[in-house]
Amino acid sequence: MKGKRCLCPLYLACVLVAATAIAAAEDLAELVKRVRPSVVLITCYDDAGNAACTGSGFFLNKEGHIVTNRHVVERAARIEAKLSDSQVFPLTHIQAEDVQADLVLLSGEIPAKDIRPISVAKTVPEPGEHVAIIGNPLGLEQSVSDGVVSAVREVPNAAKYIQTTAPISPGSSGSPHPKTPLDMKGAVGVYLT
Repeated sequence: MKGKRCLCPLYLACVLVAATAIAAAEDLAELVKRVRPSVVLITCYDDAGNAACTGSGFFLNKEGHIVTNRHVVERAARIEAKLSDSQVFPLTHIQAEDVQADLVLLSGEIPAKDIRPISVAKTVPEPGEHVAIIGNPLGLEQSVSDGVVSAVREVPNAAKYIQTTAPISPGSSGSPHPKTPLDMKGAVGVYLT
């Protein structure tokens, strides 16, 4: 992996899509259809070339930067991103990382036509708002679960953490957590404090 710069003092916290509550099941289904192309399966390999772990990530911007949890990739000798259409690309650069918030920003040579970034939210969600997790638990790609925001926790001199009731299984680390707005303008939030 090449390059590393710390995101501090910008503490990236939890990832949630901002807006209002789920109006109906079809709203969630529509949001999932729209967000799934932004979610990637992260596969990490050890020095011997063996698959060591999997996780989730998502496109943050048009440059193809992918956000995931730092613990997913911290011991990897090589990292790949599998897109929703099954294309696989190596992720070769760590653009930024925040050890305390457990986040990392990765990049690789992904063609612009294949990059599907999620919009960035500007507000922190409220307890009681609905959320959905789209990730790759146990390598089961593009899985969806939902729940509500239980609480927003603040760690002094650090980040805000979003506690949810949505089940998050191993392999979902790094997933975006979309909230369904009534107007279907789901946006992922990378909150700065």
